[in-house]
Amino acid sequence: MIWKKFALLLIFLPSLEACHAQFQKELRYLDLYLGIRPDNNGEIPVEEAVGFATYIESPDELNCDFETECLWRNAPTDKLLDTSDWWYFKKNDEKTFPVQIQPGNPVIPKGEHFIIAGNTTKNPNGAVLSSAPIACQKGFANLTFSFWLYNNAQVEVIILRAMNRRRHLQVLLRPKMKCDFLGAANEECRVEIPPIKEPFRIGIRAFDLKDNTVGSLAIIDHIRYHGKICQQSPFPSSFSSLRIPPYDNSPLQRMSDLSCERPLRSCRWGNMAKSQLSEWRVGRSIDRWVDMFEITANQSHPNSSFLFLAVDSFSPRPYSTLTSQVIPCSQRTTSLSLKYWMKTGTQAEICAVDEDGIALSCAYLEPNDSPGPITIDLDSYAQPFKFTVGIIAFDESSFGLLAISELRVGGLLCTEPAPPIVTTISPPVIQHIFGLQPGNGRYVPYDLSLNCDFTKDYCNQWVNYDGVVKYGVMPRDSNVFPVPKGVKGNVAVFLMQNATVSNLRSRMVPCSYNGRIDVEYMRSEDAQVRICALEQCVDGNATNGKISIGVSSTTPFYVSIEASSRNDAVVIINKVSTSGEFCPLKSAEDTVCDQLVCNFRETFCSYETTVEKPGDVPVIKTPNGATVTLNGGGIRAILRSPTFDLAYPSILTITLSQSTFGSRVLLCPDDTSDPTLCHELAGPRVLDSSEKQVMFPLDIGARSFSLVLLHDKSLEFGPATFNIKSMELRTVNDEPMCF
Repeated sequence: MIWKKFALLLIFLPSLEACHAQFQKELRYLDLYLGIRPDNNGEIPVEEAVGFATYIESPDELNCDFETECLWRNAPTDKLLDTSDWWYFKKNDEKTFPVQIQPGNPVIPKGEHFIIAGNTTKNPNGAVLSSAPIACQKGFANLTFSFWLYNNAQVEVIILRAMNRRRHLQVLLRPKMKCDFLGAANEECRVEIPPIKEPFRIGIRAFDLKDNTVGSLAIIDHIRYHGKICQQSPFPSSFSSLRIPPYDNSPLQRMSDLSCERPLRSCRWGNMAKSQLSEWRVGRSIDRWVDMFEITANQSHPNSSFLFLAVDSFSPRPYSTLTSQVIPCSQRTTSLSLKYWMKTGTQAEICAVDEDGIALSCAYLEPNDSPGPITIDLDSYAQPFKFTVGIIAFDESSFGLLAISELRVGGLLCTEPAPPIVTTISPPVIQHIFGLQPGNGRYVPYDLSLNCDFTKDYCNQWVNYDGVVKYGVMPRDSNVFPVPKGVKGNVAVFLMQNATVSNLRSRMVPCSYNGRIDVEYMRSEDAQVRICALEQCVDGNATNGKISIGVSSTTPFYVSIEASSRNDAVVIINKVSTSGEFCPLKSAEDTVCDQLVCNFRETFCSYETTVEKPGDVPVIKTPNGATVTLNGGGIRAILRSPTFDLAYPSILTITLSQSTFGSRVLLCPDDTSDPTLCHELAGPRVLDSSEKQVMFPLDIGARSFSLVLLHDKSLEFGPATFNIKSMELRTVNDEPMCF
């Protein structure tokens, strides 16, 4: 009966704060039969929270008799290892514990405190008592404590990572131990803990707390921890590291003095922090590199000494930043390049800051770009500034780690003489320093105005057909190419080798009234550039600046930016702008429809008839179509298309008639093509003169064609009359393309 009543208390252990009458009754039973009662409302007296946020400095700090505040507390419930709590009790009289509670000393002095975990559920519960964090443990250590168990309850020691991951306790190891109900009377639990190289906590866990009839419980007291521990995080001493040596603070002579490829020698970078516990250090080996960064063995690593920062949740804040010596001022762009590695979950940034630490520019280090190298550029700055590298966040369930190497700084101090500029143009060098690449093609949609800012867009309303024009980024302060101040960003580049002529031509402009077109450009010495429209051209005489042309027309026209060279040369186009009135450009689809679709009634539309050689005769406009008769005085007639750009592959459909056997209708690339290179649309086997439709697929690369009407058999078969009624465009799905 005593144990039945005693078990009732365990129902209420998880709810000591609920002070109703039934609960007080069970507490009286527990006091009556065991002589114990909760103290401090069941809450374990613990040190202030700061004690659990820093590493202990001595193992004695974990010794605890529960008579005063201790560095042990209930672990946060994670629904796995920990589903219950330990509660704070006090011996209220001199009663001894019954034999069902073993193996600790049954005689507990009156007034002594201890902690209890218990439960009466069907499903087993567990309660974890967790220590303050320990930086690391050197060699073996011993943990002892007094314990009592009842009704199949068990106790174990677990070594936990210092921080939880996703609110779950992380077990590093379970030391070998034998602490159970069958231990010798008055026996303490003794556990040998092996060396541990990373931050951890010690957990004492009661488990198998179950039995919905009489309950089960565990009691512990007199915790002792003996061993040799680290007093600070072991991470900074990784990689056989040394502190960054102090540097000579004498004035910089060259910007390159800030390069730090050998951190233990003449490196003008240092820590900016008050604490040595979270500072940048010099790594001299890659031992444990794979483990620390949690990467595979075949991934990259530094090839020489490197700088690194390792911090965890207990490292003093703010964390140190790696800081360069102050740069008095710069006359050109300053470039900082480095390789870097980051542990997953670490976030870091590089900043340029002024003397007061106010950021001028910052760039985040992206995990996907590691190891680099990456380059950070800062425009010329007339005031003192410096560079900083630091960790801004990390996964606090683990630790943060950032390593950098091959740190190089380039640029010019204000006091540093500028090197002479080399004006010789080398196409491979230009290709490299501009990062030139083709555009996205002339077949994509484009803006319906001539205005173009190449820093923002490929501007497909301006088309280059010979591949001379490419797109890239204007180099900053290049020693091999003079760059005017203010010209930066993306540009269009004519890269010309030897004597070359090329142009960037606009899409067809329907009309303009008092319009003006301005082109911002730059050219090398052996290049010429001009803008042309309506049979007028204006030259760009200066090596950089703006050229302008006025245009007024009620009929469609084109505008061309033309570049030429006597030798290797470049012409750079930065921007095209307009003023005045311009009719909106037509889309590529509308333009090609206007150019190629025609009913040929008293018109050739945009087509032309040409006479290239003896035997050619012109085609004639009639109300019924474009007509020609070949009767021996002439054997060929040509109808030539305008130059066009297709938006997508199309089908050219021609409605025509021809009257005589032996006559032929050919579609040729141009007027001068050999007939064997042309496609036969109709003939020479002509059986009647009725109208028919012939079709020809136009590839997206087609830009013009000539319709050749040929009859050299008039002596045998008589004259031949050709009549072209219409030309239309259809899609490859045989749907009308123009409306």
